[in-house]
Order: sequence, then C-alpha cells, then structure tokens
Amino acid sequence: MEKNKTFFEGGEANEWFRRNKEALESRSNDSTTDLLVDWLKPFATEISDVLEIGCGSGHRLKKMADSFSAKGFGVEPSFEAIEYIENTFPQIVAKKGFGDDVPFTQKFDLVHLGFFLYLVDRELYLRCISEADRLVKFGGFLSIIDFDTPYPYSNPYTHQSGVFSHKQNNSDVFVASGLYSVVNKFQFSHSNFFFDKEINERVSLTLLYKETQIFDEK
Repeated sequence: MEKNKTFFEGGEANEWFRRNKEALESRSNDSTTDLLVDWLKPFATEISDVLEIGCGSGHRLKKMADSFSAKGFGVEPSFEAIEYIENTFPQIVAKKGFGDDVPFTQKFDLVHLGFFLYLVDRELYLRCISEADRLVKFGGFLSIIDFDTPYPYSNPYTHQSGVFSHKQNNSDVFVASGLYSVVNKFQFSHSNFFFDKEINERVSLTLLYKETQIFDEK
C-alpha cells in the first residue's frame, strides 16, 4: 500500500508547504545551492535547462536557473506551491506531480532531486530513480539533496502515524548502474553545515555526471 503518497495526495503536500513556506523562501540564501552552483561553474555554458523534482516554493530552482542563464522547470505535489511559483516566478514552468511519474517528456542538462526521496514509499522508490534517470541527458548532471546514512533504515514521520521517513545513500543506486560518476559530495546536517556524528541527522548534497564515453566503441 502506498501510504506516504496517499497521505501527501490527501492534503499533506499542501500542509507541508504551509508549514515550510517561510523556510523555503529563505532558500535564496541557501548555502547548499551556492555550493552546487559553484561545483557546476566549469560547465555553466553547457546547462540551458534545469529541472527540480520537489521544487517547493521555487526559490532554489530560480537561483539555479539564473546562475546558469537557464530555463527552469519544476515538479511539486502541492497545488498551493505550484500557484505560488506561478505568481512569484512566472518564468518557471512548474507542474503538479510526484517523482514516480514526472509530467515532462524532454531531457535536461541538470536534474535536481530536492529533498523528497526520504518520503517516497519503498515500492515506488525505483520508479523515482528510473524517472530521474529518464530525464537526465547523457553528458548531463544529476544532483541530490536528501538524508544520507551508511545503511538504509526507516523511522516514523512526525506528522502522521503509519507514515515513514526512509533514509539511505541515494546516490549508490545511480553509481551502481555504471552510468553515473560522482563529481562531488558534501555531508552536513539540518543543524550544522558540516558532518554530523548523529546518523539520524545526516544529509548530503551529491553531484553526479551521466557518462557518455562508456558507449564509445574501442
């Protein structure tokens, strides 16, 4: 049973947006976004379109798109968030949707997974991974911000009994495919902008490159 997705479809997506709206708006000063942009500076001229899945209020997406003079596209399950983006950042193309069925068909130079994988039902997890891979161009980049633990585990979601947060190293599955290489990784936490000894608090920003030369004939 897809408990988490049903819960978010039933209203938690909008509730989450309301609870976090102020924090989301402050993302224009988000150090992790600055770090990601810095990592990608050598490739800035190669990035003409950016997709963020789990784009929240659109502030982080707007900053990424502006940094590369790129077109911004976003996916978010909250219709209130989509309305907010349409009113605040009309240049961004934002659509309501979930990571397991992204409503875009084109491929992107940069796809960013914006802190939502920990809320994905495990039966939908590999669909989300497949959707992200589908959307990244060969020779493009994939970035992930999410909880990052040395082994997978789940704990209860604060706002609803029977709903769980799932924590693991999300870049592993992409690397294991043989299609991606890790460009950079930074581990920190909600409390500190450096590594946290408390496993439950660990978060990472990871940048991966989708290889092209592996397909060249030798």
